[in-house]
Amino acid sequence: MTSHGPKSLRDVWHDGEKQMHNALGVADRMRDRGSVVIRDHMPDQHRAFFADQQLVVLSALDTAGHPWPFLRSGPQGFMTSPSPGMLCITSRPTAFERPDLDLTVGAKVSVVGIEFETKRRNRLNGTIAQVEVDTLWIAVDQSFGNCPRYIHVRDDLRAAAPAADLSEGRHLNDRDIAQINAADTCFIASRAPQIGADRRAGVDVNHRGGRPGFVHVAKDGRLVIPDYDGNKFFNTIGNILLDSRVSLMFFDFDRGDVLTLSGEAQVELDAGAHAQTYGAERVIHVTPTHVARALAALPVTCTLRELSRDPPAPGLTKETP
Repeated sequence: MTSHGPKSLRDVWHDGEKQMHNALGVADRMRDRGSVVIRDHMPDQHRAFFADQQLVVLSALDTAGHPWPFLRSGPQGFMTSPSPGMLCITSRPTAFERPDLDLTVGAKVSVVGIEFETKRRNRLNGTIAQVEVDTLWIAVDQSFGNCPRYIHVRDDLRAAAPAADLSEGRHLNDRDIAQINAADTCFIASRAPQIGADRRAGVDVNHRGGRPGFVHVAKDGRLVIPDYDGNKFFNTIGNILLDSRVSLMFFDFDRGDVLTLSGEAQVELDAGAHAQTYGAERVIHVTPTHVARALAALPVTCTLRELSRDPPAPGLTKETP
């Protein structure tokens, strides 16, 4: 097991991300910025950050190559960093974690940690270097922070005793739609084609936040997800431009319900068409093909204290066809 020496990466963006940068005329700026903010190691503050968390969201591929988000949780210290190039996560799978995830040595995984009390958010994309009983050793491919925008303040985070009321289907039911339409937070897992040992490829998991109702279920069953102004990394959208397979995870922080759905995504890039739609610069459409429900299964509880002031007010200006 080896760790990577501390350094920044020179060419951090893959072709999908570059396509977005070129379309917006920010390619030169993002090339320079990327080589500064995206590293092949975790700075000390990120290593300490992960060690302080009680919940983390990851993504991995299933045996068919579809990306899925999943949770791991534990008391503070269930994540450790023995070196700047390594993150260790010691935690048992939840009852609703897919059994066909590829969590073997050499598999790509992505990690996003959010400290809801402070709205700090740090990301890591990496490769599984070693697997022990209940422990994943993840070698860092890319490490970077994200801004606190669109994250809502939640505190009083405590461990819960999750149930195991699980069900699956191909279509959203009324309860699923109600949960999505009320959500203020979701996580999206995506992937890019993996070519050899290219550190820019693999899987990604990202946070999406907005006012309750910011994700809309259209009449045809598609999910409409607004893409707000952000850091212009375009990790998720860049992936979708190369590979349309995605999965979404929604939490009901009050009841503890976890809704996970997979499907095919399309990006509608016309900013003008969405300027009045939640203030979105573009929109992601997701057609669900598989839905998994876990009632009262969230392994933590927390309390909403303050909604982010960044998202535009909710409400579509016109019905999405």
